[in-house]
This record gives sequence, structure tokens and C-alpha cells, in this order.
Amino acid sequence: MTRSLIICLVLLCWGVLAYADNASYSHQYQVEIEAPSPLKTLLENHLDIIKWRTNPRMSPSEWKRLSAEAPKQIKELLATEGYFSPEVSVQSTQNQLENLTTLSVNPGTPTVVNSVNITFSGDITQPHRDLPSIEQLREEWPLPVGTQFQQAAWTAAKRSLVTKLLVNRYPNAVITDTKASIDIQQHTASLELTVDSGNTVHFGELEIEGLERYPESIIHNLNPIKPNEVYSQSKLLTFQTRLQESGYFRTVEVTADSKAALTDQQQAPIKIKVNENQSIKVSTGAGFSTNTGARTQLTVEHLNVFDRNWRLTSTLRLEQKLQSISGTIRLPTTASGYRDSANIAATRTEIEGQTTTLTQAGVKRAWGSLKREQYVGANLLAEHVNLDSADSSDTYAATLGYGITLRRTDNNLNPTRGYLFNAQFNGAPLASLSNGTFLQSYLKTQAYYPITKSTQLIARAELGMVSGKNSAPATFLFRAGGDQSVRGYGYQSLGVTEGDAIVGARYLTTGSIEIIQWLTPEWGAAIFTDFGNAANSIKELKPVYGYGLGARWKSPVGPIGADIAYGQATDDYRLHFNIGVIF
Repeated sequence: MTRSLIICLVLLCWGVLAYADNASYSHQYQVEIEAPSPLKTLLENHLDIIKWRTNPRMSPSEWKRLSAEAPKQIKELLATEGYFSPEVSVQSTQNQLENLTTLSVNPGTPTVVNSVNITFSGDITQPHRDLPSIEQLREEWPLPVGTQFQQAAWTAAKRSLVTKLLVNRYPNAVITDTKASIDIQQHTASLELTVDSGNTVHFGELEIEGLERYPESIIHNLNPIKPNEVYSQSKLLTFQTRLQESGYFRTVEVTADSKAALTDQQQAPIKIKVNENQSIKVSTGAGFSTNTGARTQLTVEHLNVFDRNWRLTSTLRLEQKLQSISGTIRLPTTASGYRDSANIAATRTEIEGQTTTLTQAGVKRAWGSLKREQYVGANLLAEHVNLDSADSSDTYAATLGYGITLRRTDNNLNPTRGYLFNAQFNGAPLASLSNGTFLQSYLKTQAYYPITKSTQLIARAELGMVSGKNSAPATFLFRAGGDQSVRGYGYQSLGVTEGDAIVGARYLTTGSIEIIQWLTPEWGAAIFTDFGNAANSIKELKPVYGYGLGARWKSPVGPIGADIAYGQATDDYRLHFNIGVIF
């Protein structure tokens, strides 16, 4: 028993010593690369001698083999970057204490493109005015004469060229032949491509799959593609987006069978697969806003009211400063693209000493795409206002309204370049149906500009005016302050003082300048200045200022921000949260 125990202890000690010896020995293998910085990084990421140097099973003979193979691998890697005649030297130091391999690399002269010859065949060679054209494709070729030849750039340029054909008119386009001829002595590359665009493809009939509750007219009315229209991938994406945003479907897939066009007179059927939402959906939610406080919400949706495919959305919303109950019926989009709706709502707000109870009902017609959306509407409303230390009032109005929104940004959720513009006009034209006539005009714009790749400028401006005698309901008057207005001040705390309350004014102006420094692709820090106010005359419209710092996160649902702002006029600090692009 004792003898067996001694043998086990000896074997265990031997194993531990052998492992420790191998572990320490593995760290003796080192590599030094002497090369220009960008190429050095490339070699460090891909050379076998780098990858295997810390392997516990590394031996002197294996290290010697990897050192001998390194020059060949270096030349192959540098060739992908356009260096076809590099000079590589290897110096090895190997003893019991150190195994060091030094790789000295002189990449030589880079290879540049000296000629590009792109040959086309197919329908693109026929005379037509539509894009893409041969001239445009050659002019926009991403690897022109004089640029450094790189394998990755060569591959990307070919992909870019054929993609421009695939997304418009020619979904069956292919590159039939390519050749890059390298002159090592002259350090030049001659590029040749042969591209077959194939035939021009037109859209065919709709092939719909998955409908059970709703008629096909819902899909046909949302279709932006005209009969026999030339193939366009962007049209398919627009069609899919419209169907997804309609509310009737859980999932949507819109594709065109371009291969069928090869045998069907260049007609590509549009295939639509949908998965319908349930007719009735109930959802609840909770949240918090620095404007109106804690919130809880109950929403009930019925997607097929009276079996006419009308969408009813009923919402009960309870917040600390705002309570509301509302119902909206949306009709299916018409064949002409009109989106009609009707709504009724009751809302109570209690802000800055003013308690407003509003009941309203109205109808609305909207049309246009996300880039240019317009609406007209008509509303009946009755309003009761209670003020702290002041008389209460009742007003009613029958109003007509028009609005337009322009969106010209590079990304709808997280824009970095472009602008947004909104204009709204609401008025009571008939004194017999209101306490008096008035017109409310409101303009808002927001611009995005990338100062550098990681620094972004956001500027915002807002103007409002109510004309007519003092007959407009409080709902149509203006107050400023809060998350999307002048940060550093309470929500709607800037306006006209009446009694112990802050009430709405006839004129409004606010603005903001914000700079965001993105520290990572998703996270950034912001510095901003806000200004603005509301008053009953332009002469009294003196802006107050707010300054602050904030954090930004590019979330999947849009930008999320948290700000700390200082209100100069109140000498106070406030915390603000905001989510998404409010427009």
C-alpha cells in the first residue's frame, strides 16, 4: 500500500513538473515583425507563426518549420494588398532561454491600376434613358486608374458593379469573365471585366400567400408598383414596409421571381407571403417621463371592426400630470393611397397651475410616403380650463387643419445627415361654430450634419403663432420647456403668468444646438445649448437659455438620451430623458 502511494506521488510530481516546464517553455517563443504599421497589423492577424507561438505543444523543430514558412506566407498576404515584390528576411535566435524570430519586411512599391476595360452585353447596350447606363457604371467604377490595387478592393468593386444592375432593371445580371493582369516590373495592374446585364425585367402579377381573415384588396391598395413597371428592388422594399406598417400582419415577405422572367416574356411575378395578426390584441405598458411623470397604459386593438377591415385602437393612459381615454378607427388604405381615420378622445392635464379638460372628435385624411407626408382634418372640441388663483373658462371650436412633414435623412431611426421639416396650420374659420375665429401656424425643423466621422451636429428650430382675437382654446396656444423644447426648465413652464399659473401664449420660438462625440459606434457624449420662450407679443418674446451635458445610445428603436441641463433663468438643474426622433 505504501509502495503504491509512493509511486502515485512520484508520477503526480513528475506530471506537475512536466506541465510547468511545458507552460514556461511555451512562453519562450517570441516573434518580432518589422514592417509599416498597417501591414504589420495584417501580418500579426494572419501569420501561422503568430497564431501558434503560445501553443503548449510547440517544439523547437516545429518553431523552425514555421519560421521557414513565414516568408512565403508574408508574400502571399502582401500580394492581397498590392505588393508583389516584397523583400523578407528572417533572423532566428534559439537557445535554452530564448526562441526569437525576427521578420523584417520591405513591402516595396505598391501596384496601381493603369487601365480598366469593362465590356457589356445584354439589354443595357440598347439605347434608353433609364439608369443604370453603361456610362454611369463606368464613371462610378470604384477602382479607377491611379488607385492602389488591393484584392479586397477588386472584389468589392466587382460586387458593387453587378449590384447596381441587380437592384434596377436587370435582376439576372452576371459577370461572365474577369482578369487582373499584374506587371511586377512596372508595378501596374490592368483590369478587365465582361458583364452580361441580361434582359430588362418588368414586374408581373401579385401572387399572395397567407391571407385568411382579410381580403386581397388590403394588399393591392398598398402596392406602389404599377402594372408592367420596370424591376426595382427599392420598390419591393417600399411595398414590404407599407405592408409591415399597416398593422394587419405579423410578418411580411415581398420578393420578385426574376428567374421566371427568363421564360415569361420578361415578367417577374411579385410573391407576397404574410402571417396575419390576431383580430383582437390587448397590451399593457408602464413607463416614466421627465415631462409628465410615471405612466401606465392599456391598449386594445381590433383589426376587423364590423367585418370591414377597419382598425380600432382604444387606449387608456394614466400619468401623474396627464390622463386620457381615446379611440381611433383607421380605414384600409384606398387604391389612390389615401389613409382615412376618425377619432374621439377625452384628456385631462394638470401642468404649472393650469388644469385643462378637453373633449374632441375629428376626422383625418393622410397621404404620401414617409419622405413627404401630408394630411387634412376637421375637429370639434370643447375645453374647460381651471387656473390656480384665477377664473375658469369654457371654450369650443370647430377647426380645419393641414400639415406636411418632409424627411430627408440617411437613416429614419438613427439619422446622421439630412433634415426633418414639419408645418401645421389649424384654424376656426366660422365664428358661428366657435367662440371666435383664429389661425394657429406652427413650424419645426431639425438638421443633422456629421462634422467628422465621430462628431455630429444637431440643430433644431421651432416657431409658432396664433392670429386672431383672444378666442383660441388653450390647446392651440403655446408653452415651452421640457425634454423636446428648452431643457433645464420644467415641462411647459415657460409661458404667460396668470394668477398662480403658467398659461399658453400666442407666440413661440425655441431652438437648440447640440454636438455629439461618438466614443463607440453605439455610445456617445453630448453637449448642448437650448433657448426659447413663449409670449403674447413678439416684443415680449425674450428667450431664456439652458445648457447641459448628456449621454447618447443608438438603440434598435432609435436614439436614447439622458441629459443634465442647467436653466440660466431659474438657476436650477434638471434631469431629462428622451427616446427616438420626435417628429
